[in-house]
Amino acid sequence: MDAPNPSPDRRGGAPSPEQVRELVAFCDKAAWWLDDCLTIPGTRFRFGLDAIAGLIPVAGDVLALGVSVLTFGRAVKVGVPKPVLAKMGRNIAVDFAGGLIPGIGDVFDAVFKSHRRNFELLRKEYAPMLPQYPARKRAPLLVRVLGAVAIVALGYGLWRWLGA
Repeated sequence: MDAPNPSPDRRGGAPSPEQVRELVAFCDKAAWWLDDCLTIPGTRFRFGLDAIAGLIPVAGDVLALGVSVLTFGRAVKVGVPKPVLAKMGRNIAVDFAGGLIPGIGDVFDAVFKSHRRNFELLRKEYAPMLPQYPARKRAPLLVRVLGAVAIVALGYGLWRWLGA
């Protein structure tokens, strides 16, 4: 009996433009929510739910890792070249390891932005197949309010912990 044929996107051939657009759109949404959806008022500094979720020790980092692994798995399935996959994997590993560092892991998550880096890798690799990606707007009000509450709670917790 003949072995089943591998799926067309795993044979090493080029992925279809539709597969690429779906992958990059997913990665763009994940990057926006996890790395860019919130802004510190009065600045241009953007951060996302990855930094907020990181306030929950280990669990927040595992949640962000789950989204990263899902994105990576989709990239493998589509047939993204191995050098790009290697860079994406490195970004995921650095983000996860950096996020676990007590005290500075959340700041690391807000600055390193592995999901945005992986989006940029895919966008650069497949630029001719992709539409222009406009800058995203602000996060919904509820997300901004919850982000502000989390930051205030963190500040208050640090203030109490330091004995002020």
